[in-house]
Amino acid sequence: MKKVLIPFLLLIPVLTSAQDSLRTGVKYGILPVLSFNSDDGVFIGGEVKRYDYRGAQPFKSFTRIAVNYKTDGAFSAGIYRDEVDIFGTDIRVGWDAFSTQNFNNYYLGNTDEIEFDRDRFDTTSFYSFKSFRLNVGGATRFPISREGGTNRFDFKTGLRFVYETPWGTPESRFINSQNIEGSDGAFLTLLDIGLVLERRNSEFRAQRGYQLSTGFKYAPPGISTHHTLENYFLGLGFLPLTRKIPITLASRVSFQNTVGKTPYWFTPFLGGGTSLRGYMYRRFTSDNALSYTIEVRSWLIKVPFKNIEIGANIFLDGGRVFSNDNWSEVFINHNITLGFGGVMAIFTPDYILKYDIGFSEDGIGIYLGTGYSF
Repeated sequence: MKKVLIPFLLLIPVLTSAQDSLRTGVKYGILPVLSFNSDDGVFIGGEVKRYDYRGAQPFKSFTRIAVNYKTDGAFSAGIYRDEVDIFGTDIRVGWDAFSTQNFNNYYLGNTDEIEFDRDRFDTTSFYSFKSFRLNVGGATRFPISREGGTNRFDFKTGLRFVYETPWGTPESRFINSQNIEGSDGAFLTLLDIGLVLERRNSEFRAQRGYQLSTGFKYAPPGISTHHTLENYFLGLGFLPLTRKIPITLASRVSFQNTVGKTPYWFTPFLGGGTSLRGYMYRRFTSDNALSYTIEVRSWLIKVPFKNIEIGANIFLDGGRVFSNDNWSEVFINHNITLGFGGVMAIFTPDYILKYDIGFSEDGIGIYLGTGYSF
């Protein structure tokens, strides 16, 4: 059936304190979305962000609530909360809860060992399945040292519960025919321990500084269906290139390694809005994922009305996945994508609308949302 798409996009940021572009008071951003698709019906959703800048840096608290619903029964709903200097201490606490019912989920297998059948993916439902997910957890950051402002070195501990199960999937589908880990449903109780070194001048639109974070997530036996361990590293860097026009060179390096029995949904992957933009979401999956990005960002235009700023960016994404039996090829056969995009900040410098378009060997990916990809 040919699809008929009628999109409606309405942006209504709301300011409850001083209407200026400074990070002061309490400010809100609201993004409602309504669309219609002849196959899936009406899609309705929205996102609300609340920034409380009173008395702490980079903020006193940040809250994000997002809800999306389709009349065919698919939905997603989530809340995220981050508080700095909680109870008057230097401790930072963040927590979130997210649930989704997806009618168009897919898993392509370990693509480092077996390449998926692209024609079969495009013309059949072989890789597709319905799924339900519940993800609830949080993390606490205890300062090892703090130099004032946003500069701090933290010890992080976290606890997370994740449950996902496919449902109503025919036995002939890929996820059942290959006996994929987690195809019968799986839950992980994840213990997260790590270190975070924060030196960015802003968490939402950094223009100088860096952040380093490393640690591991462990799912113990007995309280998880699968016994697995993930080691991770993330490095972000921001370098101002000019003074008159704010141009920033932003970089990102990420590495994930998993060992043990890992459900398909916890397997490291590349592809989507944060890595290898231009490839579809979860295009490459295996035991390990190495990715990197170089992005040039600029803010070009300022509009006095509602403190609007408009900018642009160009980027290069790269990386590859590989199995634990294939470490010798970690530095070869990398995938590369190129792309560009635009951004707009309104009311507060931290409420950012983004548009990215990436080009890959598989085609073109378009990504709309709020906030930079990193």
